[in-house]
Amino acid sequence: MAGRKKRKDRKFTKKMQIKLMVLFAFILFILVGLNIKIALITAKSGDTYTKQVLSQQQYDSRAIPYRRGDIQDTNGNVLAQSEKVYNVVMDCLELNNGKGFLEPTVHALVEIFELDEADIRKRLTDENTKTSQYQVLARGITLEKKKAFEEYASPGENSGLSKEEIEKRQKIQGVWFEEYYIRKYPMNTMASNVIGFSNNANDGICGLEAYYSDVLNGVNGREYGYLNEDSELKRTVIEPEHGNTIVTTLDVNIQEIVEKYIQEFDEEYVSDTSGELEGKGSKNTGVIVGNPNTGEIYAMASNHGFDLNNPQDMSRLYTKEELEAEIDQRVEKKRAEEEKKAEEREKAESEGQTTETETEAAAETDAETGKKLTAEQKVEKERNEFRSQIMNEMWSNFCVSDAFEPGSTFKPITVSSALETGALTGDEMFICDGGRQVADWKIKCDNIYGHGEETVIDAIKNSCNDALMEIGFRLGVENFCKYQRLFNFGRVTGIDLPNESTGNVYTREGMHEVELATNSFGQGFTCTMVQEFAAFSAVVNGGYYYQPHLVRQVLDANGGVAKSVEPLLMLQPISARTSSILREALEAGVREGTGRKAKVPGYRVGGKTGTAEKINPETGKRWEGKYLVSFIGCVPIDDPQVVIYVVVDEPNVADQSTGGYAHIIARKILQEILPYLNIYPTEEVTDEELNNIGITREEAEIGRQVETQEPETDENGNVIETEPETDENGNVIETEPETDENGNAIQAEEQPADNPDIAAPPPENDGNSEGMDGAGGVTSEDLGLE
Repeated sequence: MAGRKKRKDRKFTKKMQIKLMVLFAFILFILVGLNIKIALITAKSGDTYTKQVLSQQQYDSRAIPYRRGDIQDTNGNVLAQSEKVYNVVMDCLELNNGKGFLEPTVHALVEIFELDEADIRKRLTDENTKTSQYQVLARGITLEKKKAFEEYASPGENSGLSKEEIEKRQKIQGVWFEEYYIRKYPMNTMASNVIGFSNNANDGICGLEAYYSDVLNGVNGREYGYLNEDSELKRTVIEPEHGNTIVTTLDVNIQEIVEKYIQEFDEEYVSDTSGELEGKGSKNTGVIVGNPNTGEIYAMASNHGFDLNNPQDMSRLYTKEELEAEIDQRVEKKRAEEEKKAEEREKAESEGQTTETETEAAAETDAETGKKLTAEQKVEKERNEFRSQIMNEMWSNFCVSDAFEPGSTFKPITVSSALETGALTGDEMFICDGGRQVADWKIKCDNIYGHGEETVIDAIKNSCNDALMEIGFRLGVENFCKYQRLFNFGRVTGIDLPNESTGNVYTREGMHEVELATNSFGQGFTCTMVQEFAAFSAVVNGGYYYQPHLVRQVLDANGGVAKSVEPLLMLQPISARTSSILREALEAGVREGTGRKAKVPGYRVGGKTGTAEKINPETGKRWEGKYLVSFIGCVPIDDPQVVIYVVVDEPNVADQSTGGYAHIIARKILQEILPYLNIYPTEEVTDEELNNIGITREEAEIGRQVETQEPETDENGNVIETEPETDENGNVIETEPETDENGNAIQAEEQPADNPDIAAPPPENDGNSEGMDGAGGVTSEDLGLE
């Protein structure tokens, strides 16, 4: 102990204590300063930085597409629907992270979706795509295929696979599915011009798809996902608002029958073609069937349908060679017109005038670059324009968008107007001597020898132009124009389809005695099929004009009724008494007049035939040999429940004015649809009746015409009489034949009398298009759905 050194004690001096206190105070000061700074930043910009952090921590964000609503027929049959499909999307960055995901995932993609392995590996290694997180490998994959992949990638414990295989499949990563909807049309071509179609962006292009596009469309949803500060996945989902379903007045059973007989007509008369109308029985054939008491359309069709699932396919109308030839023909016609304009321009410029318009100048330049087109570029541009023009013609709805001179189917409108104004009482007698001198024109009746003495009912039954001209003069220009507008000619009907034409009618100031004469029997102005259908319905239903329509209900996404579309009574242009007189006349027309071929055995049918000589667009004069023939009728005549209107524009035969083509189509359709609509025969079917129609009893049962030897008929289907016409006392009515300047009798023609250069339709619409606009479509707001 004695030898051990004694340790020196260390002391915590006062100097050291001061240094420690200063250091602690300094650190505390810095911490307080930092806290103050953070508090100031938080108070001033906290929200901004919070959003930035959340943005940096974003995990997933995607749009959830809505489903466009269905289009159904009146019985719930689906005419258009949206089907959910998927894109297969590969995340190259995820698969190239070196975690062993690549090979199992590539193997699964090839095995389940049968994809090209070389293409997948190229995307994974290419410098431009190897870090991409969005590579679409397949489109339009069904839900079944999607589930098959998911089940392959996540096998259950009872899958029977080895542990190694399960572990391998668990490494299938970097693949996800992008959902969207595609439009499908289960009936393919049925009612194609009425239904129309939409594109991939859910924009309606034509038909109901276009008119009700806003109603059918919904609103996309959104799914947001992010990792919070605890690395927990948080999701916010805004569900999509799916579109509404529209329930139409169309009945697929009636529509199918209508289209069947249009096709039958095409097939029957296509063999007689001279090449101009190759592939069709007529230039245009249109049919409308509907309810006169509500304006509901049961069926609407033409012979220019197309495949709704492939609307750009024109092979139903043209072969590839025929299409190119049609385009060549249109290019040549345009070239001839341009050469004519060039000559006129040169002449004008030589006189010091400038004639080139902005439109003409624009046609010579490229729309994007503004540079002048080369000759080759100009030709290609023109060909593309004509190709689009032909496609739009195919998509067009003849029954709504094409206007034409209706011919004698308009006569019931003239007669009912005259009865309603008091210009006729219904007891008048008329003398038809084959025509009438109006101003400087001799306007002929279809029977140039004359019908003799006629009542008002006879005038309709015989389709007498002479009597109708007299009725028109008694009605007068002012009342004629007034009632023409009351029956909605010259205005859109407001039918719920786009691109409805107004037709062209004369104004009171523009109509004179010649125009009044020809307009009275349905020539000299134009209308559409739907205008004539709606006006005729008012004539036979008691005088009530209902707006024609195609949609009766709107359903929400859950199937509940969002809106019921009730029949819209627009006005009553004529009285029930006037309507009753017209029904009597129309029944006589079918029973014993020009419409006998439209008679349906066992039913009381009323109707009116029409044979309108067309205008040559190049000359502006009547086109010899070119006719539009038609029939409009209703059943049963004492209480009309169905109206049918058939138009055959330029039937593909040598003599277009004869044959009763429209009458026969109407009768065949009615024979099938009337029992379906629970409208049953009320009269005994006699052999005489069948003989007059030209069918056997067996054919009457199944609604098919047989080829029988028929008596010679005129253009309206009337049997040409060999016995002289007599009055009620049996006296022969003397009707002197028309003679030429030498006194020779002019032989009767086997077609309606030509009246060239007489009262062509007005060159353009007068601008009066009152009524509901039928071109722009409706919105959800219009229907009160918002």
